[in-house]
Amino acid sequence: MSEKIKAKALIFDFDNTLVDTHSTISGAYSRIVGLLSSSLGMDSSYLMQQLLNAQKEVIDDIPLVSRQYDRKAVIKKLNENLSLNMNEKQIDELAQVFYDFILEKIDYSNDTEEVLKALKSKGKKLGLLTDTDVRPGLKKKRLDSLGFTKLFDEVLIAGEDIPQRKNSPIPFIELARLLNVEPESILVVGDRMDADIDNAKEAGMKAVLIDKYLPPNTGVHKPDAVIHELNQLLEIVD
Repeated sequence: MSEKIKAKALIFDFDNTLVDTHSTISGAYSRIVGLLSSSLGMDSSYLMQQLLNAQKEVIDDIPLVSRQYDRKAVIKKLNENLSLNMNEKQIDELAQVFYDFILEKIDYSNDTEEVLKALKSKGKKLGLLTDTDVRPGLKKKRLDSLGFTKLFDEVLIAGEDIPQRKNSPIPFIELARLLNVEPESILVVGDRMDADIDNAKEAGMKAVLIDKYLPPNTGVHKPDAVIHELNQLLEIVD
């Protein structure tokens, strides 16, 4: 384990850091594929692969600076690629299936609340920084449904509370201002090298990468530490 990192405050990412959004998205896609497979008489494995290909085209392959995690756009691309002839209403209904699912099903480790409480007991300020879910108000509903989010001193939904999303250091700097802690005394915890680690470093903060739910993507800056379980934070934060 890395040597101790001094921090007065910690800023956490939400999706795939505190909660297992990767599995939730897979479940939402399975529900969409099930509906399409039943109505179209198409092989579900084939449809799933095509849906993932559509996501790659409209989300994964788009540069971070202009990327939007819009699942309606994924379904529209699937419709276009397979010539399914779905109308706008049908596409909207499937997109709503996706967003209803991710609101209803949020999985996370039992350690999450304990780790946050332990950090609070050490006198650390806690901030939560997360991107909009594209549909205004949806991310707030997801956060409000979880008891542990009440442990945060400040919560900032980038792209809603402020115009800027987590494709620049601006939201990190703004949350530092809200916490009233200088950036150099803040430790950021997130799952993405580009969105979390790089922008935290550009904001003058320290950063820890968590690889529990997703393998790391590429970035410019090196994290101060890499952890697999959230409770490992308690071993490295001073």
